[in-house]
Amino acid sequence: MNTHPDLARERDYIKRAYERLDEIRAGLNSTLSDAFEQERGGTHQARTERDMVVRATLDRLEHLEFGILALCFGRIDRDKDIIGPSESFYLGRVAVADSDMEPLVIDWRAPVAEPFYRATARNPMGISLRRHFEIKDRELIAIEDELLGDLDSSGGQGVELSGAGALFSAMDRVRTGQMGDIVATIQAEQDEIIRAPLPGVLVVQGGPGTGKTAVALHRAAYLLYTYRARLENQGVLVVAPNATFARYIERVLPSLGETGVEITTIANLIDLNVELRRANDQEALIKSDQRMVSVISKAVLDRERPLSKDLSFYLGSVQLWVTREMSMKAIRQARRRTGSHNERAKIVEAVLSRQLAKIYIELTTRFQRDELAKFNEESQAYDQEHQDLIIEAVDPEEDDEAVIAEVVGSIKSESEFIRIVTRIWPRLTSLELVNDLFAHPALTRLASRGVLNEKEVEVLTSSHKRGYFSRFDLALADEAYVHLGPVLKRKGHQSEVNRYGHIVVDEAQELSYMEARVLARRSISSSITLVGDLSQTTSIYGQRDWNLIVAPLCGAISKWNYNELSINYRTPIEISDLAYRLFDPTSMGLAPTVSIRSTGVEPKIIEISGKVESESIWRWVEAAATEIGSGLVGVVVPSNFELYEDLENCRALWMQDHQESALIEIRELDYAKGLEFDCVVIVEPTCLVKDEASAKAALFTAITRATKRLTIIYGEYERSKLLEWKIIGS
Repeated sequence: MNTHPDLARERDYIKRAYERLDEIRAGLNSTLSDAFEQERGGTHQARTERDMVVRATLDRLEHLEFGILALCFGRIDRDKDIIGPSESFYLGRVAVADSDMEPLVIDWRAPVAEPFYRATARNPMGISLRRHFEIKDRELIAIEDELLGDLDSSGGQGVELSGAGALFSAMDRVRTGQMGDIVATIQAEQDEIIRAPLPGVLVVQGGPGTGKTAVALHRAAYLLYTYRARLENQGVLVVAPNATFARYIERVLPSLGETGVEITTIANLIDLNVELRRANDQEALIKSDQRMVSVISKAVLDRERPLSKDLSFYLGSVQLWVTREMSMKAIRQARRRTGSHNERAKIVEAVLSRQLAKIYIELTTRFQRDELAKFNEESQAYDQEHQDLIIEAVDPEEDDEAVIAEVVGSIKSESEFIRIVTRIWPRLTSLELVNDLFAHPALTRLASRGVLNEKEVEVLTSSHKRGYFSRFDLALADEAYVHLGPVLKRKGHQSEVNRYGHIVVDEAQELSYMEARVLARRSISSSITLVGDLSQTTSIYGQRDWNLIVAPLCGAISKWNYNELSINYRTPIEISDLAYRLFDPTSMGLAPTVSIRSTGVEPKIIEISGKVESESIWRWVEAAATEIGSGLVGVVVPSNFELYEDLENCRALWMQDHQESALIEIRELDYAKGLEFDCVVIVEPTCLVKDEASAKAALFTAITRATKRLTIIYGEYERSKLLEWKIIGS
């Protein structure tokens, strides 16, 4: 039991802060009720003002809603010998002031809060005391003090930590499948990144367990607080590697009082409303390549093509011909104009329809002249007034634009004319262009001539299934949209592109070149935070060099800022030591991370003789779940694992009979990356990905998902590779 001498006094203070928070919420709810009770009538200005009050009040209530999480988590005392009189500041998720507007709780993002995270015994930053609170159900139950003159604030391994007790307590909590915030335990190297300035590209390289995802999300909250006037209008975007990861992190920002941040995947960002298929590795590699920029550009140009032969249609009884030369002239005129491909389709239509209108008038005039001459020969007596009317019809004024406009309108409404224009210069959605490009080998070869080889063309055309798209097709479609522009709304139509004041990208090492261009187009001023780990690049199209990742995002910016996180808070030493047998991070120019926790439990490595069956796998999964007792067990399996459904059935039966026990999730590596589990069970560790070059990185990534225990199950056919990788001994 905590018997800190200040416990009762601090408990009263925190109780007062909660009571004031409740008063503020009650006042806001009252304001909201009054606004809703107002009559719907009134002047336009009155209605506008009422709506503004409602929106502002709802935003404020949302900002103050963080559920059962603690309002206040710490306090700092400024040293009276350094900065005037001694003064205490209580820090929390949101700012709370008393009725006289005196601060009770300071927002953690305020400048005055910075020493809570940054101060060390060597550099106390003007504070003498840092105090951490443990609060449960609104009641203070424990206090941990750090006197900044005390040099013994390390958590082992020679690492100086802030609030080591609170930090280790947070790390030892069981996992729930939802990421929590780290606002009470942010460490100095993390805070430096969180509070970095808004402009430019910031790269955060962080090994497993360094908290890079949490840092990225807290940075988004910090930027919104510090640059609110700018970013509330421009928006902040967080890009997750997949929907599973997006759900995993979705509660963090609301717990920090920020609900206006958009969290999505690149596929959802492009928003073409199609069901995605999985691409094979070779297809993904080619479609992710920088060369596809020129392929897509050429593919659009290839659809602006003259007729191969003259075509005709009828306007009334008059046959009109669109010649190849006419189509070439129309294309030349359209290409000289600015605008997107679809915008310039109307130029082709206008050039051809006007030219045809003049031809039509000439033909009909000639016909009428012939008819008049024939009439004069056959009739000696006729009405002079009637003849004058015919002559007027036959000889309109040359500059009579009204006549031409009328004929142009008639031509444009002819379905055959529309088909001819479409053959010359079709209006296309971005998905239509991509679909046609890979569905027709001739178009693929034409667009990729001198760029892709025949084998690559074969991969693209053979893997394409008409009307079905992968995430890599969506990136190409987004590239195509730059050239095509909008078209009439129909399936495959892409909405206007939203742009953001700041973009945060997690697992950025898996960002393909073409996907990076998607994000660059959505950044207003190249203000981007990239977080990732080059040692965890597991996809065939991923990058192992930050220069290559940043290049398509920076545009004209040649410089970018780089930060590297060095402390592994999550992975126990016993597990991280095993993981780092797979590779030496210094070979990639990376500093090895230092694990600061130990569980005393060594990983289990199990060989299964003969064929690996679901029953033998599940026995070890059950054992791991029973051993962990409560929390979350992650079973990491290879992509397209043939026993996946069998294991899922076993999991469902287990959960029915063990509802109070550990939760079990079965995930392919791509959907386990970035997540964390109390216990990890890895099945077929050398086969997690198909790309052999990424196999070691895949196992490294899977191993480091564990926060407490690890079990690796392998078949005897994997023994030689695990020996080579030094995961098992001889």
